[in-house]
Order: sequence, then structure tokens, then C-alpha cells
Amino acid sequence: MKNLLVVITIFILSACASTKKDFLFDGSTIESTQQGISKVSKRLKPMQQIEFMMALMAIQFSDVSSVNEIIGDPTMTSEMNYFIIGKKIDGLNYYGVLDLAKSSPTKVSVGAK
Repeated sequence: MKNLLVVITIFILSACASTKKDFLFDGSTIESTQQGISKVSKRLKPMQQIEFMMALMAIQFSDVSSVNEIIGDPTMTSEMNYFIIGKKIDGLNYYGVLDLAKSSPTKVSVGAK
């Protein structure tokens, strides 16, 4: 019984650890993008979740060249635009998303108050 518990624990931990590397985002639909982001985010530590969400926001706004583009598009100001993000992260894994965000001209950071 103890061996079974050890095997199950190792399996669960390896599944969580490999999710970031092996899971590829399907950006073909808004729903698949949202589900993929949720699936990966749930398996991250709190600080990694913040970093991941900031990366997604940087990717969402990477093509924006002026504030007028944001103001004129209500889908950009309310929350994450899974359609835009999905087109950009389709086929990437977690690390690919972070790399894409780093190459974005848009930088997102948490402001201290």
C-alpha cells in the first residue's frame, strides 16, 4: 500500500511539473484558449501565476501602438481578450508564452503603492 502511495504521488508531481513544458496552447477558439490558460494557471505557484498573467497581458497589448487603439476597442479594456491572445500563443507552451512576452515591446509590471 505504501508503494502504491509513493507511485501515485510521483505520478501526480510529474504530471504537474510537465504541464508547463509539454502542454501546448490551442488558440483556435476563444474557449480553447481560455481553458488552456486556466489549466496551466491552476498548476502554477502564486508568483508564477502573476508572472504568467502579466505575460499574457503584454502579449495582448503587444501590437498596440497608441492609447486610441485601446480606447476605441471595448474588448481591450474590460479584461483578457482571449481571441487576440489565442492567435499569438497558439502552439506555444508555458515557456514559449513567457519568451514571447519578453520580446514584446509592451512591458507589464506590478506597481507598488
